[in-house]
Amino acid sequence: MKYRITTFCLVILMVFSLATINYDDVYAAAKKPKSSKTKVTKGKLASKYKTTSKSRRSSRWSIRQASVRSRNVAYRRSITRVSSVNNMLLSTAKTFIDQDDLRGEDLELRRAALSAIGDHPATVVIMDPNNGQVYSMVNQSWAIGKPFKPCSTIKLITSIAALNEGVAEADYPATISGLGSINMINALAYSNNQYFQSLGYQLGFDQVINYARQWGLGAKTGVNIDGESPGFLPEYKSPQALPRMCSHGDDIGVTALQLAVLTSAIANGGKIYQPQVLRTETDKQSFQPKLLRTVTLTEDVREKLIEGMVGAVTYGTARRSGAAPLNVAGKTGSCNGEESKLGLFASFSSPNKPNLVVVVVSTGSNERGSVSAGIAGEIYNNIAHRLGIEKNNSIDSLESKPQRPRRVTTNDNNLLEFDEEEEDENEE
Repeated sequence: MKYRITTFCLVILMVFSLATINYDDVYAAAKKPKSSKTKVTKGKLASKYKTTSKSRRSSRWSIRQASVRSRNVAYRRSITRVSSVNNMLLSTAKTFIDQDDLRGEDLELRRAALSAIGDHPATVVIMDPNNGQVYSMVNQSWAIGKPFKPCSTIKLITSIAALNEGVAEADYPATISGLGSINMINALAYSNNQYFQSLGYQLGFDQVINYARQWGLGAKTGVNIDGESPGFLPEYKSPQALPRMCSHGDDIGVTALQLAVLTSAIANGGKIYQPQVLRTETDKQSFQPKLLRTVTLTEDVREKLIEGMVGAVTYGTARRSGAAPLNVAGKTGSCNGEESKLGLFASFSSPNKPNLVVVVVSTGSNERGSVSAGIAGEIYNNIAHRLGIEKNNSIDSLESKPQRPRRVTTNDNNLLEFDEEEEDENEE
């Protein structure tokens, strides 16, 4: 009995102890402050997010700033390089001009050319298209010894080949994808690249190169001065590359004198004369024209070429030259050369009775065909009395003025007008 009472008391005591322990745990849990661990964690994440976001913004800003600085540095370096090349070209041109042999030079024409050139790195050739006599060569080293890319003056060869081979008719308008319709006369005046690329593709490489050779490219002119370069012609162009050769003169090198001989042949009806510099009085007294060959140039083809070249001066790529009132026919050329940009202008006066050829080739970052045309225009104006023309005469009193073609849509069959010099921009 005593044992049972003791056992019962122990059980009661154990139950009471357990109850007390559970109550203490509950009370302790109730009194224990809520953990701040979550808050601390959230605070740290927010702070980290803010820091990361700020860091990213700072990084992007730094990248942009670095990019701007890089572009500015590249631009300044580019300007420095361009300026350096321009200065080098101008210095070289002036040095060569100072070294020109003045024997046989027509000093009046030379002064007119020098005045017009000014600070352009350039060469000028002035000659008689009817007998090959060279009146003046400013910067003779470049004129006979430095082949230049012909740029768009090669379109004269492409035109002659296309007309002779029956690939095109000068008056027949062709449709240029995305632009409109244009015929050869106005394609020459505006120097439309796509038109002549299409002709080149139809002609083929051999035909174009054969005409280039016949007209004196790729061979010495035979001028009686040492140091002449023959220029160069490509041995082959793929069908994909051929069109640009026929519009831009890719991989062709011509001297200013070669271009003057070619222009003379257009002016005189197809006669290729050997250019001669008459150094002495004996040379002048014994001078005889040296006809090297006659190339195929019918009067009809010649008239169409001249119409396009007069158009270039009156309303096309050379319209700002100031030469239109003096009845000048010319072809501009603009493209990138080996050293810098190139500007060419091949021209002659009085198409009905040509008596003077003026070719200008200039090189430098600011040069283009319209610039060289402006130089030639100033030369013509300075020697207007030599052409038998008064400066205030208009071209209307000399010949009928070519009409500026009106603007058309791509669905019109008339001629397409270009506002700017087609050949000058984005050629390369």
